[in-house]
Amino acid sequence: MKTKYKIDEKHVRDWVRAMHRIDPYRTGRALWLAVVSALLLSGVMVLGAINPATHSLEEGFSVPFVVAVTMLLFTALYTYNFWTIRIGLRGAALVAAGLMGSLLISSGVAVLQWLLERALYGNAYETLVITIIIDSSSALIAYLVTLLLYNVTMHQQTLVENEHLQAENMRIRYHTLEQQVSPHFLFNSLNTLDGLIGGDDDGAHRYLHLLSDTFRYTLAGRETVTLAEELAFTRGYADMMQVRYGNEALHCEVHIDPSLLERRLPPISLQLLVENAVKHNVISVRHPLSITIESTPHDTIRVSNVPSPKEGHEESSGIGLANLSGRYRLLMHSDIEITDTENEFAVVIPLIPL
Repeated sequence: MKTKYKIDEKHVRDWVRAMHRIDPYRTGRALWLAVVSALLLSGVMVLGAINPATHSLEEGFSVPFVVAVTMLLFTALYTYNFWTIRIGLRGAALVAAGLMGSLLISSGVAVLQWLLERALYGNAYETLVITIIIDSSSALIAYLVTLLLYNVTMHQQTLVENEHLQAENMRIRYHTLEQQVSPHFLFNSLNTLDGLIGGDDDGAHRYLHLLSDTFRYTLAGRETVTLAEELAFTRGYADMMQVRYGNEALHCEVHIDPSLLERRLPPISLQLLVENAVKHNVISVRHPLSITIESTPHDTIRVSNVPSPKEGHEESSGIGLANLSGRYRLLMHSDIEITDTENEFAVVIPLIPL
């Protein structure tokens, strides 16, 4: 059974609130912009309709009618422009849809306005061309305002995502370090060292060196690393676990396409998956644990093992996988994929595109 591992609800709520604060494409914002734009355009039209000789409005000019029509025009324009953004149009498609749609809307409103004015005031046909020009210019202004708002918003969203990603990376590094310095981890590490000292001094020195590398890597503070770097760190961690459990009890096989070694991924990704396998499965000479790290044709990395759950072991809280999923959702807008069956537990993580 394949499932998508979801980030916890608190992260989702925080993310939605952050996006809502900077999301300008709501109905209320469209109406607010429409009111401001309509009042400005109406003011310009009123000033243009004042007769210099009499200092009064030209005959047949109705301020309420002009305000109502311009309000209708800008409401339709901003609502449409916001809609093109909300449905996910980007790049050339967004520009084309925005321009063509705005011109069609402005032309339609211009014809409606002219028909109403002709019925009420008997305007000539020539005024239709002027009305279309004015409304088309208004449509272009509304589109430029929307485009400016869109660019500012995208910049704000990028800043929020970067800050959220940095905070998430700090939290996962802290969580990893916290797990490694926990009494249980130190107890097992010291017991392993105690068993090596005197009987296998070279093994003890190697184990201590690997333990030091583990701490150094978790404190590096990088948002992404190359696959080659993450594999080297994961191999070091697996070697450390082999020193603890024995080479016959724990195997870690790596089959990676060399062309992918310079691709990047979040740090402590593969190591976390190996750590989960070690933590939740029986490891002994009678019940060896074999972990496989392999690349796939889809530019992803797959980490798998045959499940052998420890008896009486508490059900996993899923914090580690949730953190990994959250980092991928923020960094790549994608997710990890988990396969959990009686015969296999596997996690597939994507590599960052070049």
